[in-house]
Amino acid sequence: MKLSAKLKESVVSEIRLASSQMKIAQRPLDKIYFFSAVFGVTNRVMNIEFDPELAFVHHVTNACYNLMTSSLLLISQGQMTNTITPEVFSKIEAILDELALNIEKGESTYQTLESLSNTTYIMSGNGYYLYLKKIIKL
Repeated sequence: MKLSAKLKESVVSEIRLASSQMKIAQRPLDKIYFFSAVFGVTNRVMNIEFDPELAFVHHVTNACYNLMTSSLLLISQGQMTNTITPEVFSKIEAILDELALNIEKGESTYQTLESLSNTTYIMSGNGYYLYLKKIIKL
């Protein structure tokens, strides 16, 4: 990822802060709120220095956020079984730590983002079904 040192550090520190706040938060709604900081910082940085990999990080994290919020809404309305487990959030928090490290070290983020995508997919109806079948593993 080709970003200035200052902006790269901004992205990394924001992702780490989001992860640490998610670890402290108790409610899924609060965890998702802190997660939103990840695609938020990538969007702000893209407006200053565009990088295709940063755009990919933004798109994947935004899609994951949208899946999490829609699942939480459906669950809260009684329209979907509870697919949100503490283990899912623990895994997401660890993945965010890994993502921050990837960016800091200048390593590819693809595998980490793939893991994030598959982990958040567990919160969807079909993803949860595949998790119960042990097709998607945490």
